[in-house]
Amino acid sequence: MKRLLNKVAIVTGASSGIGFATAKRFAAEGASVVAVARRETELNLLIDEITQRGGKAIALVGDVQDESCAKTAVELAVGHFGGLDIGFNNAGTLGAMGSLDNISLAEWQETLAINLSSAFLGAKYQIPALL
Repeated sequence: MKRLLNKVAIVTGASSGIGFATAKRFAAEGASVVAVARRETELNLLIDEITQRGGKAIALVGDVQDESCAKTAVELAVGHFGGLDIGFNNAGTLGAMGSLDNISLAEWQETLAINLSSAFLGAKYQIPALL
């Protein structure tokens, strides 16, 4: 059963892990997918796999820390697939590893930007399209 037939989804962090698996599953269930990630090679492998199985997907190579990436993802969903039904703001990182006294403020702020601010930015642009 194609539970997501005629739905459009944005999936961030789509080049590996949960994002990769979710993008494939959404497409297998009939959704058109805008897959967002920084790693172009891995993202293109995902798009190839989805399209070879008859699914619909496009890639956006970008950094979820960048507000323009969130905006562009929604523009692609609406412009290429006609709307937006699902926002899966999944991108995340473990961040810098080591003892706290060896982690710089910049490393800490990058972790927060990827894990928290990116979800805010995604929702900021996705919600108007969802409504």
